[in-house]
Amino acid sequence: MTSLRPTVLAFAVAFGATLAPSVAQAEEIRFSQNDVPTVFFINKSDDHNRVDYAIRLNQDCLPTSQDAVFQYWREFENSPPVRTHGLNMMERIAYGISEQHIIKNEGKRDEYTIRLKQLPRPVTIITEKSADGKCSAYAKTAINGTESKLGNVYVKLGGLLNSVEYIEIHGKNLTTNQAVMERVKK
Repeated sequence: MTSLRPTVLAFAVAFGATLAPSVAQAEEIRFSQNDVPTVFFINKSDDHNRVDYAIRLNQDCLPTSQDAVFQYWREFENSPPVRTHGLNMMERIAYGISEQHIIKNEGKRDEYTIRLKQLPRPVTIITEKSADGKCSAYAKTAINGTESKLGNVYVKLGGLLNSVEYIEIHGKNLTTNQAVMERVKK
């Protein structure tokens, strides 16, 4: 198992965790009718808010560009209503995307890959158009060495400066549909 780059991740998440998302920092995120607002998300132990990863899709359910995946805060605390807004510069270190691009474009079931700055494995996003014309997307990655549908990544904070103790990668085995979880210590 590769490391989580503990020094950078601990600093970034700890610093990001101390910065309460501010509604004033960015306006509400807007989605088109074809976008998938939550493909997967990262949540952490110090509050109920989370960072969601969305994908912008066109009318054919294809990614709109080579950088169609983006992340944003979804604030559940102090709601209703649930609020959404972009990340600030420091939060992009902890939750940022280091690479993304289309890997298969067949028009019916397309694949898009991303690498997060702090997750030690690639994530593939599958986009599809259903018979009723609606777009859908899900993420897959290796969890415990098995190809799995990615649900979320949980970050356990603690200790000095709310550093990262471990992360848990949650999903479902794509073959058996059984829940899977892998814990990666810092």
